[in-house]
Formats: sequence, C-alpha cells, structure tokens
Amino acid sequence: MTDPALPRLFRISAPGKRVCYWGAPAHVAAYDSLAQGLEATGANTGNLFIGHGLFHGMDCAHKAFHPGFGVIPAERLHEHFDMLVVPASNFVGNGVDLTAHADYFARTKLPIFCFGLGSQLRPGEAPALKPGTERFLRLMAERGGSIGVRGSFTAEVLWEMGIRNTSIVGCPSLLSLTAETLTRLGQAVPSRDKVALNFSNNVRRHALYPEAMRVSENGLFQRMLQENAFYVLQNERAEMDLLTAMAEAQPDRAAAAVQQVAELFDVSPSRDDLRAFLERRIRIFFSVEDWVGCMATMSVAIGSRFHGNVAALLAGTPALYLVHDMRTRELCDLLRLPHIILDRPVPAEEVLERAGELDYAPFIAQIGRLAMEWRLFFARNGLALEFHDAEASQPVAA
Repeated sequence: MTDPALPRLFRISAPGKRVCYWGAPAHVAAYDSLAQGLEATGANTGNLFIGHGLFHGMDCAHKAFHPGFGVIPAERLHEHFDMLVVPASNFVGNGVDLTAHADYFARTKLPIFCFGLGSQLRPGEAPALKPGTERFLRLMAERGGSIGVRGSFTAEVLWEMGIRNTSIVGCPSLLSLTAETLTRLGQAVPSRDKVALNFSNNVRRHALYPEAMRVSENGLFQRMLQENAFYVLQNERAEMDLLTAMAEAQPDRAAAAVQQVAELFDVSPSRDDLRAFLERRIRIFFSVEDWVGCMATMSVAIGSRFHGNVAALLAGTPALYLVHDMRTRELCDLLRLPHIILDRPVPAEEVLERAGELDYAPFIAQIGRLAMEWRLFFARNGLALEFHDAEASQPVAA
C-alpha cells in the first residue's frame, strides 16, 4: 500500500528538476543495532512517514537526499540540484538547534520548499528559539513561496515571528494515500480482534495535561495486557533496551528493562501477563512498507503517536488518536481525524468504546478539500499537484 510503484491519489510534479532532500528520512540503510537504526530515523521512527511521503510523492528528473555538508560545498550545491525540499518535523521548538543548517543552506543558491513544519511550543509559551533555528526558519520563508505548516497553531506561532507566507497543509505523510486506502477506511468496522497500540510515555512532561495523559495511557496499557494487542514503538528507550537485551540473551538487562517499563506504566513487574506481553507483543519498524504491512493485519489502532496511527491509516485500518499536545491536536483538527483530548483521566473502557465507533467519513471528505489547498500551496512554490488519474481522484472529490 505504500509501495512507490502503486498508484497514489496525489503526485507532486516538478518536471525537469533535480531535487535535493534534507530533513526527515524516507529509508534507513542497514544498521547494526536498534540504537543505530533509531539514530538514522532522526531519533523517531515516525519521521520516516514524513520523508517517505514527500520523497516518493515527487515526480522530477532526479531526486536524492543530501549526502552531507562535507561532501558538497554549499556554494556548489546548485551544480548538482535545482531546488531543496525539506520534509519537516517539529523544528519550531525552544530546544532545537539548526545553526549548522542555517549556515550551510544560506550559502547555497537554491529555492527551498518546506512541507510539514510543526511547533513544539505550548499555547501561551513564548518562543525562545536558538538564533540559528530562527535564521533557518526565516531563510526558508525567504527562499520559498510559502512554508507548509501542519496546522493553525504553527501558523500563528510563525505569524507572531513575522513569517507570514505560510500554508496550512497538514503532513506530507498523507501523500502516500491511495484510493484503495480511502475505500477501506470508509468501509472498515473497527473491533478489538487485533489492536495496535502506541504510547508516548517518554515525552509526557511535554503534554498539555501531563497527569491526565499518564493516567489515561497507563490505564489503557494495563487494560490491554489481556487482549490481542501489540505495542508499536517509535523511540521508547526502555522498551527498545528490552528488545536488545532479549536479542543478545542478557537476562539481567532484560529484567531491569521490564522493571523500568513497569514503573512507567504503573504496573507490578512481577505480573506474568506483563512479562509475556513485553516479550511477545512489542514491535518496532525501520521501514514504512513493513510498518504499514503490519497495520494492515490489525482491526484498529489506538494511541498518542500521530505517525503511529498514520501507519494504520495508510493500511486502511481505522485509528483513534489520543491527543496530548498541540502538535497532534492541530493535525487532528485540520484533518478531521477521530480523537480524544487527554485533558482529563480518560478510562480505558471509554477509549475502547470510542475506538469501536470510529467514523472516517469526515476525514475522507476533508482530504478532498485539502487537495485544493495543496494545489495552491504547491503552485506558490513553483510546483504542481496532479491526481494519478481521474478514476483515482473520484473518492477524494466525493
């Protein structure tokens, strides 16, 4: 379903252009350890959906990811490429440092096309960006017709910074949608037969309501230990350490990891069902194709990871988003995705009840409306949006 050879609903057209990508990766090369594989994704496997959608959704003469600042001098990048494409993640954050990137790309002569920019700030939090990060954001605004942001919150943050040429376009991961995907989503009947779970237990301190998030996630985790459920990781260190320890036959290290995970989810480490779940039901993927393929076997996905649930959507499997921060909320609001805001402790049974009633008709209709905004956005950047064919476009326009 995410095979680049399969027809997608949308294609970005850049005839004759040589396109250089820098930002979220599309693929991970061979790796020797989980830690090495995670590093190659930009420290979060969810980033792969951003890069994959934008890389495989572009038709052009030539495309490649930047080989490294030390490989091609900035002043000569235009000899190899005609434009820079940035599959962006949450660059607008007070802890993000893009100084080296601002310095390098400022010396190039290429136009810059950015899609997917998000903010890590909380409502009311004043931006205190590192100077290099702010310079890079302004450089993208100067070199591009419009910066593609994830939602209205990020657009407002940039507006207050004086950056006004933005387009609210969501996430480039949606470029991987197919007509088959939307048909399956429209017809799917979610159930608990086989549930994909994702959590954000390592970033709860960034939540809008940290305690409500903790109680809600822990309750769901505890409830699902006895169900046919699978826990899909993105960058959870304790859980990844457990996988490594089991692979390397290190029982003491594995026991320590189980203890740590148990503490995170407020469950006794001595429970047999916990150990069995962690040993048999955890998954992590470094390939979009493998991840989406796994999600195609699930009956529903539930969790607080945006791209963990996007993996399900791209497989045609309905997902319920547990919204804990503005990054996820602005995307769910824009895309009309089914979600629960964790502004209070939400009982697991309430989550499961909502997951059994998912309606993706609003999302499918919104994709049709979003397509027009994408067309305008791409045109502002000298690009074009094309439907794969008339038949493929019909489910979107409905």
